[in-house]
Amino acid sequence: MGEETVTGLVVRHLRELRGALDQAGFETTLDHPHGATPYLRATNRHAPVMSETIRCEHHIVDGDAYWFFYSWGQPICPAADKVLAAREISRVIGNRAARLRTDP
Repeated sequence: MGEETVTGLVVRHLRELRGALDQAGFETTLDHPHGATPYLRATNRHAPVMSETIRCEHHIVDGDAYWFFYSWGQPICPAADKVLAAREISRVIGNRAARLRTDP
């Protein structure tokens, strides 16, 4: 068997992040447009305007390591840590605890 392609590795990291975000209660969509970089769209189910597009690529300061990045280019964390990535993304688009609160 051959080695995993770069695109295959990126898609695998995004799929694993998708699983962590789905478990955290977010709606996710993985898109891999032909000829374009794959990305993951995460949306707060209870506030659909709160969403973020996540990319996975090499981080310039971390050699060959893959990292997740927000749509505006800020690094999130190494792609190896899906739980941390899901936690950081939830800070940006809302989390379950925040959406379950109601005003009296």
